[in-house]
Amino acid sequence: MILPEPVPGLIVRYNYLWRTDAIAGFSEGEKDRPCAIIISSRKTGKVTLIPITHTPPEPGEEHLSIEIPVETCRQCGLDDGGNYIRLGETNRFVWPGSHLRPLPSDPSRLHYGLLPKAFFEMVMGKVIAMVERDMVKLTTRE
Repeated sequence: MILPEPVPGLIVRYNYLWRTDAIAGFSEGEKDRPCAIIISSRKTGKVTLIPITHTPPEPGEEHLSIEIPVETCRQCGLDDGGNYIRLGETNRFVWPGSHLRPLPSDPSRLHYGLLPKAFFEMVMGKVIAMVERDMVKLTTRE
């Protein structure tokens, strides 16, 4: 199994635990999905990531998501079936943790690829703006 370095912008396959499920008492996510690392600390070993989903945002919640352009999806190794980064919640864990999963297309890998720098910086700008307005919820995982 290839264990990549957890750098910001890297997309990994992860058993993401939605905030609503964590509050309901679940400790495992409903399914494994691509997630983008947004923070990685060498000092603590902790990684923070945001989920990627095929589900478009609900009406009125468009500001909580960013659609990943098809060309960017191809560059990152994602399918081009419509992918949305959710900005309003995160998972944090100590790398590598027990929730990383192998790719269905290549069980020897845990990662898809890197978001292009300009796109990642745009995503981070939106996440930071939301953090400043206390609009991002954090779920810490074991």
